[in-house]
Amino acid sequence: MAVERVLTERIGALGKKIHTGRSRNDQVCTDFKLYMRHRAAEIRALEVSLMETVLDLAKKYFGKMMPGYTHLQQAQPIYFSHYLMSMFFAVSRDVKRLDNFLELHSELPLGSGAMAGSAFPYHRALVAKELGFNGVSPNSIDAVSHRDMMLEFEADLAIIANTMSRYAEDFVNWSTSEFGYLTLHDAFSSGSSMMPQKKNPDSMELIRGKSGRMLGNFSALYTLVKGAPLSYSRDLQEDKEPVFDSVHNVKVILRVMKEALESARFNFDKMHAKMLPALLATDLADLLVESGVPFRDAHHVVGSLVGEAARQSLEFTDLSDEAWEAAGVPNVKQMKKTLTFEYSVSRRNIEGGTGPKSVKQQFSKAATILKAFKK
Repeated sequence: MAVERVLTERIGALGKKIHTGRSRNDQVCTDFKLYMRHRAAEIRALEVSLMETVLDLAKKYFGKMMPGYTHLQQAQPIYFSHYLMSMFFAVSRDVKRLDNFLELHSELPLGSGAMAGSAFPYHRALVAKELGFNGVSPNSIDAVSHRDMMLEFEADLAIIANTMSRYAEDFVNWSTSEFGYLTLHDAFSSGSSMMPQKKNPDSMELIRGKSGRMLGNFSALYTLVKGAPLSYSRDLQEDKEPVFDSVHNVKVILRVMKEALESARFNFDKMHAKMLPALLATDLADLLVESGVPFRDAHHVVGSLVGEAARQSLEFTDLSDEAWEAAGVPNVKQMKKTLTFEYSVSRRNIEGGTGPKSVKQQFSKAATILKAFKK
């Protein structure tokens, strides 16, 4: 109505004709569709930019090792680049979800009227082309009443935030004195109002916190539409605020993550110093299997060594040769000599693994993905 009023002020009575055959219902649906499509393209560009940063860092630090974790316990040696590439491929799926979203929701609602369609010969296909839609909505009730586009958009943004939150959680842990793997730039940290020694990873904590807010926005919208009767009821105007909030926050999250990674210092000396010999337990089991021992028996042998080492407050690699032989390990001296972190990662060149050849293959695949995303 405001647009019509301003237009009438500018061009006179002709402006009063603009609403012919239209309803606020189909106009607002069209406007909101355009808004989400434009914002999805902007968010997609931010994700692609983050992927470029991650790939650059992975290449820059190729060859640096760190302990890999499961259950927040040291599990196996990995390349730091392998860890970073996990973020690259996770974000690439976020981009694909937005691409699917843009392809699926590309029909023009305008011309649907309040709910039964316009009574005038409205050139919908022409308007669709001018506004950047691929076609027109086939059913007027569906066009003005359903909010699955908003739900899908909110879900996509919540997943993006959740992806970033999980990495932010790692970076919060890594920035502690207990880990010491990561030092965030001062621009992405803050001090304590009371304790002068503190440097808090606020940027990562806020990313982590905002992911819950994004889920809340999705839940609010889902709750809004689940009982709304067809075709239109005024409660559907409440669909805007959660989307606006999520769009704003996901843009901030992606920009902050990219700039924080670019400016961070990764402390590889501390990463390497924290790597425990227990990371090689799986490799010893693999060596036993290669020597002819069934895997279940090999698992038991290594488990017994790890248990004995724990009782003596030692690493299993520090147990005597005799203890290894008594547990059933053949060629002990050669086994111990072979077991190194470098050896461990070198064995994992299977596609998707942390081996050097595999990580380089990931770099090549990532470059191909980025090229396709930029078309």
